Amino acid sequence: MAQQAGLNEAKALQEKSELKIYRNLSFKALKNKLNTVYSEGLYFVGLDNHVGYVLIKNREIYFLHSSYYDDRVMIELAEISPCFGSNIYVFAEITSNRELIKKWILGEKLVVPSI
Repeated sequence: MAQQAGLNEAKALQEKSELKIYRNLSFKALKNKLNTVYSEGLYFVGLDNHVGYVLIKNREIYFLHSSYYDDRVMIELAEISPCFGSNIYVFAEITSNRELIKKWILGEKLVVPSI
């Protein structure tokens, strides 16, 4: 799954029609959108050239990812992460995604669409 484009990974987790895609936003605008659209929880995010997870907690945005910048797994404020900058952000729900949780509980395989 990690060898796919971020959009394909997101589509493996949630129906394409339910994904949230944001383009060309400042961090402040993106943070406001996320805090408006989503509640606290964990979300997958596909970027221009990277993927990871976003944790929304107490209206703060954290980026969880395997950093190509620091060569380690990171949990950091997205606002100051050198790896979070992107022209596109594709979000798929994790903690609020009932279909994904059902598949996980039932041990169903995720289908990862290819390019």
